[in-house]
Amino acid sequence: MEDISRYQPCYILRDKRIPCVMWCEDAIAHYGVPTVVFSLYLLVPNINQAAEALVQSGWYLEDSTHTEIGNAPFRGAHHRLTPAVDAAQMRPIWTPGMGPPPLPSKEPPGPTTTILLPASEWNYTFPESTRDIIPSLPALLDGLIDKLLDDPLTECGFFNHLAVLILYLYDYSPHVKQRSFAEELKYDHRQFHYDLSSGMSSGLPFIRHERKIRDALRNGTYQLCDCSADRNDETLFQAKVLARLGALTPSPFSADVYEAYEAEKNEGEDTENSDNN
Repeated sequence: MEDISRYQPCYILRDKRIPCVMWCEDAIAHYGVPTVVFSLYLLVPNINQAAEALVQSGWYLEDSTHTEIGNAPFRGAHHRLTPAVDAAQMRPIWTPGMGPPPLPSKEPPGPTTTILLPASEWNYTFPESTRDIIPSLPALLDGLIDKLLDDPLTECGFFNHLAVLILYLYDYSPHVKQRSFAEELKYDHRQFHYDLSSGMSSGLPFIRHERKIRDALRNGTYQLCDCSADRNDETLFQAKVLARLGALTPSPFSADVYEAYEAEKNEGEDTENSDNN
C-alpha cells in the first residue's frame, strides 16, 4: 500500500519488527466501506512493547482514561499515543475574527492519535510471515464478531459501534454478502453469518441469541443449519414489526403528500409568471 503519513505508526512498528494491523474504521474502509475515520486503531501482540517503540520515535504516551472507539467510551486494555508536533507545520486555529475561513487543505492527513490494542483481546492471531498492515477480511470479521459476542453488553455505545462495523461489512463488501463466505470464517462464527444473511435483525436479542449458538458450537452441542431460529420469531426477525409500526405512523412524505406539494408549487409558479407578464 502507498506510504500515507496517517499510517506512520505502522511503518515505525514494522521497521522495528513489531507486527501490527489496522483495526476498526481504517480496516473496514479498506474493504469498501465509505466510513469516516477517527483515531488510528492498531492491533499489536504487546501494547507495552509497541508503545515503547513509538515513544522512542518521538511519540507521546497520553492519559487513556478518556479513550473512545468511535464515539463510545473504551474501557479495555490499550495505550493512547499522540505524534510529535512539527513546529514548522503548525498553523493557528481559524476563528471568525480572522476573516473568511481557509480553503480545505489538499495535503494528505498527517499522523494522528493512535490507539494500541492487544491482539489477544480481539481474538486476532498474526500470520507467521507477513508484513501486511491490513488484516484479511475473514480475520477482521472473526475478530469483530468474537469481540461483540464476548462483550458484557453493559456499555450500549461500545457494543452498538461493534455491531455497526460488522453490519457495514455486510452492507458494502460483495464478498461478505455471499453465503459461501461462511467457509472462510472460524467454524463457531459460521452460524452468525448464516443467520445475519437470512434476515435476522441485529439488535440485542440477536447478539444474545448468537452468543448462545457460538458457545454451543464450541461445546459440540449444536449443528450448523440454514437459520437457527423460527422465522416467525419477531424478536429476531423484526421486519414485520417495523412494517406494522410504519403503517400506524405513515410518513409525512408519502406519495400523495408529495404530489399535492408539487401541484401546489407548480400552481404558485404559474401565478407568479402570469403576474410578471
